[in-house]
Formats: sequence, C-alpha cells, structure tokens
Amino acid sequence: MRARLASILLVVVSTSPAWAEDLHPVAPEAIDEAARESEFAALVAKGDRERASGRFSEAAMSYAAAMKMRRDPVVEGRLGVLMVRDRPAQAAELLHDALKRANTTSAERQTFFNAYEAVRARGAWVDVVISHAGARITLDGDPRNKAGLSAFSMFVLAGEHELRAGMDGYSDDARMFRVVPRKDLRIELTLKPRPLFEDERELQLLTREKSAPPVETMSDLGHAASDAPTFTKQEDPFGYEDPKLMERPAPTRWSIGAGPVVVFGVASWMPAVGVVAGGSFRPNEYVSLGLEGRAAWLTAGIGGLPISAMTAGGIASACGHYRWAFGCVIGHVGVIKIDWSSEVFLARSDSVVMPGGGGRFGAKFVPARSFAVQGAVDVLGLSRGIKVGVGDRVLSETPPLMVSVQLMGTWEF
Repeated sequence: MRARLASILLVVVSTSPAWAEDLHPVAPEAIDEAARESEFAALVAKGDRERASGRFSEAAMSYAAAMKMRRDPVVEGRLGVLMVRDRPAQAAELLHDALKRANTTSAERQTFFNAYEAVRARGAWVDVVISHAGARITLDGDPRNKAGLSAFSMFVLAGEHELRAGMDGYSDDARMFRVVPRKDLRIELTLKPRPLFEDERELQLLTREKSAPPVETMSDLGHAASDAPTFTKQEDPFGYEDPKLMERPAPTRWSIGAGPVVVFGVASWMPAVGVVAGGSFRPNEYVSLGLEGRAAWLTAGIGGLPISAMTAGGIASACGHYRWAFGCVIGHVGVIKIDWSSEVFLARSDSVVMPGGGGRFGAKFVPARSFAVQGAVDVLGLSRGIKVGVGDRVLSETPPLMVSVQLMGTWEF
C-alpha cells in the first residue's frame, strides 16, 4: 500500500512542471485595468441604486467618483440630470456631451434632453477665442480652460459677467458681457506684449550715467565747469538720438491730380465719360478743402437719335478724413449742353446752368510717399430736372439728380 502511494506521489510531482509550463502569466497592467473597470462598474451601480432610492446626493457622489476614474457619456448624462438644480452650468456641459455621444435607451436619452432644455432656459453657450494658447482664463475670477486651449466653449448663466485672459509678458485683456438665455455668444480676447519699460523713471535710471569730466578749452578758462553730464554716442546708447533720425518728414498739405470720371444724369441715364482735374489743401490730418473741374460727354445719342449731351462745371469740397476713408460736402456749379444734329433736325444747341449740392464718399490709397490714388462716388442734387423730346414724344426725362464715379491719381507735396 505504501509502495502504491509513493508511486502516485512520484507521478504527480513529475507532471507538475508540465502544468506550470502550460499556464501564461498575466501582465500587471491588465490586472490593474481589470481592477479599475470593476471599481468603476461598482461605483456606477451604486449610483444607480442610490438614484432609484431617491438619495440623489449619494448618487451624484458615486457618479462623480466614477467619472474621476474614466469619462463615460452615459454616466455624464445621469450626473448632469442630478446637477440641473444646484449646478446648472456644469449640468449643461455634461448633458450636452451625453446627448452627442451616449449609447443608451431612447427613454434615457429623452430624460437627458428634457434636463438639457430646462438648463438651456437659464443661460447660453459662450465661444471663447484667445490669441495665444496657454493663456490664463478666468470667468468672474474663477479659472477656466485649464487645458490652455486657444479656443473653447463654456455654458454661462444669464446675467453680467467678466471674462479675462492673462499671460506672462503680456497685458491682460478683459471683456464685460451680458448673457441672455438661449442667445449664444462669441468673445475674442487678444493679448498684446507689454512695453519693455512701463515706467519712464525706470528708463531714466537705465540711461543715467556719471558725468564725464569737462573738457577745458580757451573759453572755459576762468569759468566753473558745467554740472550737466556729457555723453557721446558710444557712452550713452540709450539716450543718444541722431538729429537726422529725429527729423520727421513734414506732412503733405497740397495735392493736385487728374483722372477719368463717369457721370449719370446728363440729360439721360446713359453714362457720360470724361475727365476731372483739381487740387486740395489739407490744413491737418482730418480736414481738406478742394476745387475740381470736370467735363463729360454722353457715349450714345438720347433716345437712339443723333442728339448729344455733355456737362462741364466746377466742384468745391470740404472733406473729413479718417485713415483711408473720407467723406465730403460738395457744391456744384456747371452747365448741361444738348446739341441737335443738323443731319436730322434743325441745328440747335441748348445750355442749362445747373447749380447744386450733395455729398461724396471715397477711399484713398498711398502706394508711395508723394503719390496717392483715390476713388470716390458723388451724389448731387440739382436745381432742376431735364426733359428732352421731339414733338409730342418724350425721349428722356431725368430728375434733378446727378451721380458720378471718379478715379484720380494725385501728387502730394
């Protein structure tokens, strides 16, 4: 009997290494992942039980603990529903993400949607765009965008708020804004580099040096040395300025120019093409006074008949300038002349003096220091309209209005 037991034990011991060789060791990472998933599932299950029992605070705590381990859109939605009353801004962001990504039942999705609509009635989405990634963002003093993105969205409750961006080496940019429920906003924040020296006294300290010993000349003998410090270009690189570099070009005050013009309303609404020439005086950066003369001829006969027309006159202008744009008040004194061809009609020429006034709007482009190109549109109200006819037939009737478009190249000095 003992011999049999010994032989059985010998067989078991001899085969145990073969069993060990067939077992594959499990990686520690896989064990940790399985443990985390098990803990995550346990927390979600606990939250579901607490919610079903009406203990909403305990349920929210369980869901939040699960969310710290892993983001899950279904759990986000369930937590968002519980946070609608007490923390609506955070609830809106959780529910928004759940509605986009959660894979759950239709009934639960409807619960998420109803909660989201309820919280939407209390605020709006604000899209924020920052000029520099990594900036510190605060909303009413509370940190936002901890990831340092250059653009992000957040749900903000109705009311007045302050959004501020800051970054080392840059001046803060802040915006005050008002949120109206369901009215989404877009806010852009721009960070500008701070000046190298914010305090002028700091710059003076950097540029101050000990005064050099006075240089004695024949005129200095018998006189006290000057107390004022003397600097050379090499000794005072911060404070020295070359007088030639300090000279700024004098502003241009006068200009003359010419160019093409197209006029509508010269006894017809067909275009009349011609030229305009004039000059202006600019006492300062924002105001100019000008005089122009122009003439234009119709490109086709009136009513398809050999009846030609032209206009000639002068325009006085007083203009206001801002950067590249300008607007003017203009006055016009001119004549409209109508000629009847002798080949069809009795030779005849009618001239009508047309005073008027109106406005001008235009833009100016300066490609070179002494040369500029400007385009403008004029609208003139005249003292009377013009009717052109043959017998009982009216060929053209224009109201007391003249519109023109002109382009001028000007030399400024």
